[in-house]
Amino acid sequence: MFITPYESDRKKWTSLRGVNLIDGQPYQISMQPTPYQDKVIPESFRILLRKYPGKLEVKSLAPDGTPCTATTHGLLRRARIKAGKLVPVGKETDRRWEQGDDPSMIDSDVYVYEKRTRLVVADPSERKKWSSIGVRRLMRRSGLSQKAVYAIIEGEAVRRSTLTMFRRAIDT
Repeated sequence: MFITPYESDRKKWTSLRGVNLIDGQPYQISMQPTPYQDKVIPESFRILLRKYPGKLEVKSLAPDGTPCTATTHGLLRRARIKAGKLVPVGKETDRRWEQGDDPSMIDSDVYVYEKRTRLVVADPSERKKWSSIGVRRLMRRSGLSQKAVYAIIEGEAVRRSTLTMFRRAIDT
């Protein structure tokens, strides 16, 4: 997260100083890496293209349901994204004063999607071990419904208490 003043002339880039947004420290740009790693190297389109084949595919899952890695190959599966609580986002200023008293200005359609904090996902290694046991046997041992067992095996988020109860029932 590095920002620097805009400069279209590439020859002047080595004299530019910028700021790292994460730690607030100033850095200078260099076109080649230094042994001390005290300078920032800008990425060209060529560098981005070279990195692309090894880039992780965060929107998909590997064929076995685990997260993709740089060496994943085969038909990718869809990753499920579940929105948590909807939180309306307020405006910085009240625009009703500029627009007049329009009732439609009161309700905002802008929302922030928050991550569910009470839900957990089982480890891929555990899920693989459990799927080899069989869903019916897992249902009998744990006392959970078919939907809950499939959710755990497929890596969906479930309540922490449900996963804990499932682990205890299966591991005993």
